[in-house]
Amino acid sequence: MGGPEPHGYMGWWGHMGGPKQRGIVTYSVSSYAQKPFAGALYNFFFNTFRRVSSQAIFVILPASGLIYVIDKARARNEYLYSKAGREELEAMM
Repeated sequence: MGGPEPHGYMGWWGHMGGPKQRGIVTYSVSSYAQKPFAGALYNFFFNTFRRVSSQAIFVILPASGLIYVIDKARARNEYLYSKAGREELEAMM
């Protein structure tokens, strides 16, 4: 009938006993020939500098503005809680 035979061993993956496949090419590089960290230290420094410098303006300008506003608010708060500041607040009300 052509069905599978009981207890017949077909083979392991890739060796199933069928016709050989054609047109499939596999390449590999020996683990001894690979250099997985080639240039890693160089790229770490220069890529980090390039990325940080390209994004610095988006961080420095808002941060400096925020620091300016916080400093002015702190100074105004200290003034309002001083004797002269309380007198000014009472005069305004």
